[in-house]
Amino acid sequence: MSWIGFGLRGGILTTKYPNGNDAMPPDYRGEIHVVDSEHDVGDINTDVCLSNAITREGRRLHIDHLRCFQCGECTRTAPDTFNTLPKFELGTLSQDGPTVQALKQRARAFGRSVHLRHIDVGSDGSEEQELAAIFNPFYDANRLGIFLTATPRHADVLIVSGVITKAMAQALEHTYDAMPEPKIVIALGTSACSGGIFANSPDVVGPVSKLLPVDVLIPGSPPSPLTILHGIWLALGRAIARGASR
Repeated sequence: MSWIGFGLRGGILTTKYPNGNDAMPPDYRGEIHVVDSEHDVGDINTDVCLSNAITREGRRLHIDHLRCFQCGECTRTAPDTFNTLPKFELGTLSQDGPTVQALKQRARAFGRSVHLRHIDVGSDGSEEQELAAIFNPFYDANRLGIFLTATPRHADVLIVSGVITKAMAQALEHTYDAMPEPKIVIALGTSACSGGIFANSPDVVGPVSKLLPVDVLIPGSPPSPLTILHGIWLALGRAIARGASR
């Protein structure tokens, strides 16, 4: 009875996101941001970035958020130039992929629920932990009609984590081919989005886009459960991409 009373006193603790607002702690390393893009930063050493996500365009800096894994080294080395924003809605559309409206139209075929098939093609395991977390009682993706399926023949959305290793390339293609149309592909994590620090390894094929038509990219190493929920919601045409105006 004590546990029942504890639960009743605590009330509903499940996040309301994406149907309501939620926020990360102020010190959460979500998105690395150049403090002043108009400021002359010619003296900044871009080699401080372990994933080569920082590039110089003339006398200004640019951050490739699909390569950045939010280690925060740039903010520690040059705090006047870089800072972190506690954003978690980091999902973005593939550059050559469909629009949000096109994804929404495609997702109508799924009905009121969507089934995800996840495949790990070479990750470090961290993305899998965060993906599993969206089904715990706090995030409870099932309340949104989001479910995992063990077979690609029942899947609507393919979520791929990790950089594609040569040993998993054929398995990934077979999984994609086994899914019925229409289908949506999500690249989960920095390595899946861009190859990350493993992009030039002789044992890998590259990011997911090397083999499959990716619709939505969810960067981060690993992305948080809220970031993953945002990316799935974006893939269903129900959210806006990072950087898009509301």
